[in-house]
Amino acid sequence: MKKSMWLASSALLLAFGPSTAVFAQQSEPGTDDLGDVVVTAERFGSGLTRATFTLGGEDIGERPLGADIMQSLVKIPGVQVSTGDARGGSFSFELYMRGLNKEQIGLTIDGVPTGDARFNGGSPPTRFIESSNIGRIVVSQSAADIGAPSRFALGGFIDFVTDNPSRELGLTVEAGLGSFDFRRLSARAEFGEFAPGLTGYVSASHQENDIWAGRDSRSSERDHYELKLRKVFDNGTRLQGRVSYNDQSDNDFNIVTKGEFEADPHGDQATDAVTGIPAKDVNFGGALGGVRKDLLAYINGHLVLNSKISLDLNPYYQTLDGESYRYQDRARRLTGTDPRAVTGYNANGGAIRPALITTRDSNAVGGPADMRVTPRDRERYGLTSELKLQDLIQGHTVRIGAWYEGGDSSESRNFYRITDPVRGIAYDRGQLNYVEYEREAEVETVMLYAQDEVRLFDERLKLALGATWYDVRYDTESPLEYRANLAFSQASDVNPKLGATWRLTPDWEVFGGYARNFSGIPEDAFLGSTAVIDPDALDPIQSRNLDLGLRYVSADRAFSIQAYDVDLENGVGIVPRDPTATLDPDEIVRGNVATRAANTLGQTSRGVEVTGFQDLGVFDLYAAYAYQDATHDDPAVGSADRATLASLGIVGGARVRDIPRHSLFAQAGWSPTKALRLELSARYVGERVGGHIIAPTTFREVGVEMLDAYTVVGLTARYDLDQAGLPATRLQLNVDNLFDETYIAAVSSSTATQPEFGLTSGPNVRTLDRYFVGAPRTITVSLRARF
Repeated sequence: MKKSMWLASSALLLAFGPSTAVFAQQSEPGTDDLGDVVVTAERFGSGLTRATFTLGGEDIGERPLGADIMQSLVKIPGVQVSTGDARGGSFSFELYMRGLNKEQIGLTIDGVPTGDARFNGGSPPTRFIESSNIGRIVVSQSAADIGAPSRFALGGFIDFVTDNPSRELGLTVEAGLGSFDFRRLSARAEFGEFAPGLTGYVSASHQENDIWAGRDSRSSERDHYELKLRKVFDNGTRLQGRVSYNDQSDNDFNIVTKGEFEADPHGDQATDAVTGIPAKDVNFGGALGGVRKDLLAYINGHLVLNSKISLDLNPYYQTLDGESYRYQDRARRLTGTDPRAVTGYNANGGAIRPALITTRDSNAVGGPADMRVTPRDRERYGLTSELKLQDLIQGHTVRIGAWYEGGDSSESRNFYRITDPVRGIAYDRGQLNYVEYEREAEVETVMLYAQDEVRLFDERLKLALGATWYDVRYDTESPLEYRANLAFSQASDVNPKLGATWRLTPDWEVFGGYARNFSGIPEDAFLGSTAVIDPDALDPIQSRNLDLGLRYVSADRAFSIQAYDVDLENGVGIVPRDPTATLDPDEIVRGNVATRAANTLGQTSRGVEVTGFQDLGVFDLYAAYAYQDATHDDPAVGSADRATLASLGIVGGARVRDIPRHSLFAQAGWSPTKALRLELSARYVGERVGGHIIAPTTFREVGVEMLDAYTVVGLTARYDLDQAGLPATRLQLNVDNLFDETYIAAVSSSTATQPEFGLTSGPNVRTLDRYFVGAPRTITVSLRARF
């Protein structure tokens, strides 16, 4: 993979070499540098025809250096972010916006799509980001900007914008130490303007920490590299290219029941030592994790054709090479010598395989055990393009664009015998005993869009009139499970995207938007299901979004209130293939049972968001409140639709899991001197639904399990030393969860669709692990020096 990084970087250097001289001879300095200070009007989306907030470098810098970039989003109303560690997480990462989850939100970096954000085989943006290299984050909470390249933007959209290289030679060094043996080193070298209009930087970082819930057996380690080049020409044309490479391994957090949390709110039930007894070692934290290597390379081209016409072209390429692993308290072996053997297919196309021999003596010391390894590979490539016509007709800005993406993903599941369960979890990769499946999916997406933004009445009124169209093609196979090579396509209707803003006074404006969005079938329906998909029985996912708001923005204060209505018209879920079969609950939770993809009814989310900011000189105040009412559709009792919801672990008409009705983020800042700043923040998350309690086999609705509200407080202190002859230095202290609150941080999406098997032992017994425990008080000290 490092060879891929070298090849991509070499191609980038060639692309920005002498051939770029065809555009111009000299650059125009200072025309579009991206600073890290976002003015109040931009922060609150002033002038835009949709609900939008922008976080700048100063917002991102409030978090510890090297912290997960997604955590900065908690300042945005209607957005929830949770990670198992105060500085980040992988399996434990959950994201919501206006009732939609991380697989229903569009995500890009510099306008380039990162794909879906699921843990297993997805591409969360943090894999491609060094937080210190991000200049701003643009969050569109509702209909999103037209042309946003994503098959997942059913509501909101988030774009991470990398900062620009400096025109001066320089070196920035960062270091960090903190709780749970956190260590980080980072360096960024600025090339300066080494050719007319050509700048660049290269950065590298290493960080590691123990997992707080299992310090003796679990850890996280990350190496991250970035290269960015930027060329600016005298006619306004810009080219920039970026390569990001990430090498990460971690043993992330386990999930627990509510009862387990209440009994021990300071742990996650994973054990720190091998006992030699498989029934206990199945919870060994050191055998719960994964490794992955991610590469993303792209070029952003903005070509100015004349004073009124420009063309944007953004080609990109991404790869993933990784695997996850988990201890199994039994051993599996396929009869014969070929772990992939298929002897034929039955009349329904299902694979006929030799007998699977399962050996189990879980409570015996040294009992047979396997390591289940799930390799995942992914390759994506694509191009976004847009032609922009500015005032060819006075008062009209026309945008016409297209997006193409192709790629393939694969996932397999392999079982290896643990060599000596008494001594540890080591296994021999040369001794592959059973391959459960080898799934592959190719997805091609084409999106076309057009928009006319009309400015009227001295630009007090703006109307954005646009539409999008999608065509998605699928080609998938899993020869160890079924014979068919499934190939089909789905096209959307022409979906409108409409927006308007009316400036009432220089400071006040109203805005609103309406959009219909299309998602298609998520890749997890192919890679997470053991059954062939019937294209005629699985509809694409669609949504409708409506929002209306009022903004006030001045130099030292701002206020906004916005109401929204999101209707997710349907969904796709993974359910057991035979819901009436007697299944081992442990095997279902571990993902070792036959499943199929199924359509479900959708959900509605309605709410109000209020945000305010006041600059009082040395003091400043910021607060963002959200009211969210997110509920599943409520089909008639006894209907087929209600039964389908129940088979996915959903109680019809109940509130959506993990979405609080009330949430609040508030922050007070004090800057007594130019060098010193103190910030105190509090995040309140109200009572929410944790689990929908569904009986196994019968799928009888029992009720919902509620989670208590919580408040966590954070403290940030930083001091800037900037004296002649010395490097500009910042010393920063972050204390997360200042008062060491114990709380359930998030509901895991990994078991959300499962029934409650504890009901077989009693009406109040709960055994299904659902929840991530919140991180305890965490202290981080960061140092940055710029030479």
